[in-house]
Amino acid sequence: MSVISAVNSYLSWGAQEPKSAPAAESARQPRGDQGVRESYNVKISEAYQEFKTKFQEFHDREQCFGEDLAREAYEVRSKIKEEHQAQTSYLGRAAIWLRNMMTYGGGNASYEGLRKNKNPEEIAYSAFKTGGGDLGLQNNGFGDKLDVWNAIKEVSTLYPEDITDAMVGVYKAQEPGKVDVDAILAARGDTSPANAFLDLLRPGASTLKTYA
Repeated sequence: MSVISAVNSYLSWGAQEPKSAPAAESARQPRGDQGVRESYNVKISEAYQEFKTKFQEFHDREQCFGEDLAREAYEVRSKIKEEHQAQTSYLGRAAIWLRNMMTYGGGNASYEGLRKNKNPEEIAYSAFKTGGGDLGLQNNGFGDKLDVWNAIKEVSTLYPEDITDAMVGVYKAQEPGKVDVDAILAARGDTSPANAFLDLLRPGASTLKTYA
């Protein structure tokens, strides 16, 4: 069994709280890694709900996010991450550290490192997705909506908060590398982006974006 496989097994089974522990005793014990992960997903998702209003202000002006908002989102995620990593078991933290070293070249992704491959808008949105699938960890599902957004954003003015579960389902059912944007938008009830005339009739249909 490889090191990663062993860690995955531990994270899935070994770090859970004993179900037979008395209520009073259990309340005094730190929660297991599974409980920490569930709390992390909830807190990141709640933070995203708070940021949606800020994002909408830029969208209403048909602008992409600037560095300030991207850094703010990154810092909010980092704070939540640090709080929950501190509650994670030693073995769990070791697994996360090893994975991050292999992925980012450091304990956690730095903002400067993210800027090498992502623009401020992408950094801001990705701050509110949780991954860890390679470690067998549960995510908050927002990454699926970002995948759909990235697949259609060149021809659609929709943003991640506009992506529905139905659109995610259609996207996942498509053959890898062959994205049918019309089918994805149809799942939401939008007009095909290929029909330029009808797009002009819809408010906010312009795909031109500028950075603030």
